[in-house]
Amino acid sequence: MKTRPFIRNAVVLGAGVMLALLLAAAGARSQTPPRLALPVDCQPGNTCFVQNYVDHDPSSTWRDYACGARSYDGHDGTDFRVPSMAAVRAGVAVLAAADGVVAGVRDGMKDVSIRETGKEAVKDRECGNGLVLRHADGWETQYCHLAQGSVSVRRGQTVRAGERLGRVGLSGLTEFPHLHLTVRHNGKAVDPFAPSPSAGACSSDATLWDDTAAAALVYRRRVMLNHGFSERVLSMAEVENQQPGEATPTSQSPALIAYVRMIGLEAGDTAHIVLRAPDGTVIAEKLLPALERAQAQTLTLIGRKRPGASWPAGTYLAEYQVTNAGQTVFSQQFSMPMGPVRPGP
Repeated sequence: MKTRPFIRNAVVLGAGVMLALLLAAAGARSQTPPRLALPVDCQPGNTCFVQNYVDHDPSSTWRDYACGARSYDGHDGTDFRVPSMAAVRAGVAVLAAADGVVAGVRDGMKDVSIRETGKEAVKDRECGNGLVLRHADGWETQYCHLAQGSVSVRRGQTVRAGERLGRVGLSGLTEFPHLHLTVRHNGKAVDPFAPSPSAGACSSDATLWDDTAAAALVYRRRVMLNHGFSERVLSMAEVENQQPGEATPTSQSPALIAYVRMIGLEAGDTAHIVLRAPDGTVIAEKLLPALERAQAQTLTLIGRKRPGASWPAGTYLAEYQVTNAGQTVFSQQFSMPMGPVRPGP
């Protein structure tokens, strides 16, 4: 998504005055770009994930800074995704990445996927609820898709790095809950992971992230976003929106389903999932064909109907593995205990 600052001329002038005063108080203009802190109160790779990076390919195809496909055509920012709407309901704070002055804000848009409303419903408001922070020397950061009613700063306010700005939401042009962060210098989008990319390079020694954020935001290929067990087949939307404990299997459930939602699977990846009973026997198994192209997200399910009056008590194990060119590139196991049948009254 290409984002545009949602600020009017009057807002820019007011923020410019505030910024000039701030810089004057600092005593001198620094030519060093801002060092960015993590803009979300989460643990990357655990409770949040980078879904998309800045697109570095000038053509109609796309490429992230590591030469991967974790982007899309024209994407100008970094998407920090939370695993589900349950996380949104619990509240994930959006934080200022650097000291700055609030140049513009918007709030009041509903948290709803464009799959339900269509793109026209958010035309010229693609960023959704959010804000722009102005920093020194022409730098700015924009924060998009915040939760309705969560923006906690006002235009002209000075904020410090790490200060709470709002919460991750689902407003604007988006299909999943996340923070879209765009970094700009003199109006041009800059990738904080590779602010000065070299032609043909698949990595970058330079970064705008501070040391803590850079260590947390190491590039991760093939990320497991969600996994678990259900008593019925779930759709992608149901995995996104389910409540904690919803559809959890019991000994009396009509079926037992294991599911895995991945982001970042690559061309040539082959997924294999196995479901085992407490005694280790295989009760369901699936080998998927190799992917012809990279996938932003995938949902894989496996299971079977209850074989008798009840499911045997014990721990059920799911094994998920991805191979590419004969090599294992991702694997993870997860399990669920099943209690015995409860006696009737």
